Amino acid sequence: MKTFIPFLKPCVFLMAVIVATTIGATASAQTNRMRVGVYDSRAVAVAWGNSTEFKEALKPIETEFRKAKESKDEKRAKELDGQMKLQQRRAHEQAFSTGSVAPIMERIKDRLPDIAKQAGVQIIVSKWELNHQSSEVEVVDVTEKLVALFHVSERGLKWSKEVQQKPPLAIEQLSQYTD
Repeated sequence: MKTFIPFLKPCVFLMAVIVATTIGATASAQTNRMRVGVYDSRAVAVAWGNSTEFKEALKPIETEFRKAKESKDEKRAKELDGQMKLQQRRAHEQAFSTGSVAPIMERIKDRLPDIAKQAGVQIIVSKWELNHQSSEVEVVDVTEKLVALFHVSERGLKWSKEVQQKPPLAIEQLSQYTD
């Protein structure tokens, strides 16, 4: 038995080193995981659609449409009406389906680095565009932080949360709700 004990001490020491190394490597791997910020593009679209900036962005075309109607320029009024219907269609694709919100995100791109830093993420992407992720990637939802950038009313905030509770409609389904 006495000959076994001296052999046991190096084995215990070696096991302790292996365990410590494994724990250190695991902790290091966890802290080196890529963190991706994702958002529900529908919530962003609803927030944008309920923002003061959105209402201001609509004024020029609405004014031009009204003037065309008042001056009885039916050709121009019809052209503008078509543009407004196209914008409405796009807004429905963004708010109720998975239509791209790239033009909306372009308006806040200068504030995205701060959101990324706050959330500790390296990338921000629509959750509908994240087609695959490995186990080494940690996904962080930044939807609320993005919605907050639009300074929407309580009603707009409520709608942006509600839209996230339902699955998006297929774009092909939208016409039965919007046309």
